[in-house]
Amino acid sequence: MSDEPQGAAIAGAGTAKPVVVGEGADDFVPRYFEPARVRVYRSPLGSARMDLTDEVCYSRVGFRQIMPLSDPDHYISVWVADDAEIGIIRDPSELDAESQKVVAEELDVRYFTPEIIEIHEVKERFGVHEWDVTTSRGRVTFSVRGLHQNVKQVPPARLIVTDVRENRYDIPDSRKLDPTSFQHIERHL
Repeated sequence: MSDEPQGAAIAGAGTAKPVVVGEGADDFVPRYFEPARVRVYRSPLGSARMDLTDEVCYSRVGFRQIMPLSDPDHYISVWVADDAEIGIIRDPSELDAESQKVVAEELDVRYFTPEIIEIHEVKERFGVHEWDVTTSRGRVTFSVRGLHQNVKQVPPARLIVTDVRENRYDIPDSRKLDPTSFQHIERHL
């Protein structure tokens, strides 16, 4: 126990200066790129490059959706290799046609997520569920371990299924599946 009056240990608390975002060494303030200054294209070896007019050329960049489920077409984060974010493109549709094409191709590779159209069968063996489905890319079978961890429910009825190889499959609205497919979901979830 201390002999100090209660609150004395916080002396000077009323004189603290407010923290201003962006002024501290560890603060990160996002940089939003102006679409007119951005040019994204392919290098001779096929990797994505990005030029910022009158500033810099990044020889290898990657793109990530900041809000992949709620707003996948806006707020695209730009990364140098996989190391550090260098900025954000608010709306890729405001870029020139070639830049839009390269950004879309890069996102398609990163977020390859076929849509499940029909579920033929789901079998459980030793805690692993084997799915036999038809997707927007054809018929496929895959394994899911731990349904509650690897089937994410996004209200109202969207499901994102992640298999043991970390591939993702999308069911945009489970209520719109045929009755047999819906029964497979109901039975296992």
